[in-house]
Amino acid sequence: MLVTPEANGRNQRQALVAAGLVAWAVGLLGWLSPALWLLLGLIPFTYWWVRRRYLRRMAVMQRPFPAHREQILRAHVAFFEALDEVGKARFRQLVQIFLDEVRITGIRTEVDETIRVLVAASAAIPIFGFHDWEYHRLREVLIYPDAFDDAYRSHGGSDATILGMVGLHHLSGVMILSKPALLAGFDHQAGKHNVGVHEFAHLVEKEASEYGLPPEVPWMAVRQWVRYVARELARPPKHRAHVSAYAYTNEHEFFAVLAEYFFTSPELLKRRDPALYAMLRDMFHQDTGSLLPLVPRRRQGVGRNAPCPCGSGRKYKHCCLLKAGATKPGAAA
Repeated sequence: MLVTPEANGRNQRQALVAAGLVAWAVGLLGWLSPALWLLLGLIPFTYWWVRRRYLRRMAVMQRPFPAHREQILRAHVAFFEALDEVGKARFRQLVQIFLDEVRITGIRTEVDETIRVLVAASAAIPIFGFHDWEYHRLREVLIYPDAFDDAYRSHGGSDATILGMVGLHHLSGVMILSKPALLAGFDHQAGKHNVGVHEFAHLVEKEASEYGLPPEVPWMAVRQWVRYVARELARPPKHRAHVSAYAYTNEHEFFAVLAEYFFTSPELLKRRDPALYAMLRDMFHQDTGSLLPLVPRRRQGVGRNAPCPCGSGRKYKHCCLLKAGATKPGAAA
């Protein structure tokens, strides 16, 4: 999402080529009919059309980062706190661009700046190690007041067990997240669960399969991962890796669940399976096992004894934090 000097130069060359082709076409048409010289205005328009996204993003990257967003990141996002100053500056730019380009809409619930920033942070964390990345599929993130069912309905019934999902069919290009689950994922007691990271990991997998892997990801790591997942999913339950049983739903959930481990509890993953950790490190092009332990343990997010943000009137630990450990983290599209 970020515009590097190399990417900007490449885009400028593309814009010049496109404008040159239009100029050639207008010249040819103008030779055939002088009235068509009026199409000359298409030349600067073509140049601007090719450049427009890069120009807007560069402008967004230059904006001062709002102090209230900085406070939210420092209070809730351990990943951000672990970065050095250069890394923090880059993370801020990713957040700014995401919030500028992706709508975040509350469905029967309020979406405040904390929710918006945590959604953007969820998007930035999995792709932070990539220097040329786009979430091509995503247009909007819907925030639900609670868990929902397979028909995207949030009604509090026993079948409402999903905390996050990448939309299908008419909701293609849309992600749905449970508001309490999103907050719980950035709470200091969240452990291995972060529904925001989980769902954006699904998008990373989909983007990579459709548009190709970033150049930083070695093919050897991908090949090793595919073989490892095939072996793991074929194992009987008693011989499986020590990760959430939900990971064994299919290869897509395996990737997303392991991404949660990698970005929330990398020390645990590294201790249990160093080879698995190394594969994820190579694929995400990040070493979270060395990064996150640098962050001092401190209270973040919603306190366990605080009122639950879903408005139930119960304590957070007896409501949505409890649900976060008992319901589905998400579903692949």
